[in-house]
Amino acid sequence: MGADVLNEGYLRFIFGLVAVIAMIIVAVWGAKRLGLGTATGFRAKGRRLSLLEVMPLDQKRKLVLIRHDETDHLLLLGATHEMLLASTAAPATPATATPPVPPPSDPARKAPFLSADREA
Repeated sequence: MGADVLNEGYLRFIFGLVAVIAMIIVAVWGAKRLGLGTATGFRAKGRRLSLLEVMPLDQKRKLVLIRHDETDHLLLLGATHEMLLASTAAPATPATATPPVPPPSDPARKAPFLSADREA
């Protein structure tokens, strides 16, 4: 009789744990669907600002590369100051950029050792 009560307690604990985890997952999914996970409280359709890269320099300073409307900005962020280091036009996206064309190949230049091996 004691083993049945013990097993029943474990089963209730496991089912309760699974139920709580499921409720947390549903709450997170619902919050994301409503846009409550963003800083402004709603999700913008077309984002104009994006964080491209962050590079820590030391404990108090870091370099941040952001893109705002087709312009890249390099910022130096410190504990007491912020400084704009550079602003440039954003490079073309990979979909619109043309791939580099390789130089024409010359078989004699590729393997000069082959012709020397054949003569010997």
